[in-house]
Amino acid sequence: MRPARHPAVAAAARLRQAVEQSAAAMATGQVDRLLAGEAALQDAVATLPRPSTLSDDDRRELRAELDAAADALVRCRHLGSSLTAFVRISLDAQGRAAGYDPTSIMAARLGGRALNTRV
Repeated sequence: MRPARHPAVAAAARLRQAVEQSAAAMATGQVDRLLAGEAALQDAVATLPRPSTLSDDDRRELRAELDAAADALVRCRHLGSSLTAFVRISLDAQGRAAGYDPTSIMAARLGGRALNTRV
């Protein structure tokens, strides 16, 4: 039987799982899961204890969990960038403001543009 995990390792595992849940939600376009993932992330970060004295095994486990969480976070960043680009392109194609522009000034400036080509 395996001994119980150190609290720091268990907290890092919860953090990794929360980040992976967020990445999976972004990859599949599930906004509800993404929003639920935010609460899980907050909880995981809030419960991260300061690692006191860790055994070598606990230190290796903690390092592996934190590395996995960092990898999942990189995946989230890539997915978020891709999603942002997709939304920006979609809004541009519709002539809408690209960003949080309540006055739609940007959309008005972009309107009426044409592509000039020679055939």
